[in-house]
Amino acid sequence: MLMLSKDELLERLELLDADAASLYGDDGRYNVVIAGSGALILTGYTSRATSDIDVLDATKELYGLFGKYQMNGRISAYENSFLFNYPDRLKLLHSGEKIDFYVVSLEDIVISKLCAYRPPDRDDLKAVAEFVDWDKLEAMASDENELRTVKMSDNQYFYFKIAYKEYQEGFKP
Repeated sequence: MLMLSKDELLERLELLDADAASLYGDDGRYNVVIAGSGALILTGYTSRATSDIDVLDATKELYGLFGKYQMNGRISAYENSFLFNYPDRLKLLHSGEKIDFYVVSLEDIVISKLCAYRPPDRDDLKAVAEFVDWDKLEAMASDENELRTVKMSDNQYFYFKIAYKEYQEGFKP
């Protein structure tokens, strides 16, 4: 499996943009929303490599091109870990010739990684703790109505709360 550095991730986004420009010559613009470790790498929060770029949302015409650039548009289990209003917190990463690339906020990524809480997620959580807006994260993680928009069972919600408490205790300044 080819691991991608920040430069390689950026190159793939540029190549996707060039493909989209040549295939779809109209005046329309397309959007791609990047999440997960790829978003952390692209925004400079971590310098590790990743095996793919997780795409949380994109203009549907682009999905057929994703495989060519190690982009994963089939993250339905992952997308269920994002609060319903994550689009309000998107950050523009890059405007290409045809595509605007966005990343989800750091705090949204933290919430999603706490939902999954796999070993690589724990490593990412540790790496980004110093950059987290802890007040914003607390507001997001403590609003039960908002958290319930994430498709969690009662059991998953229980474990999310434990993971969040451990994260706070271990890393909140």
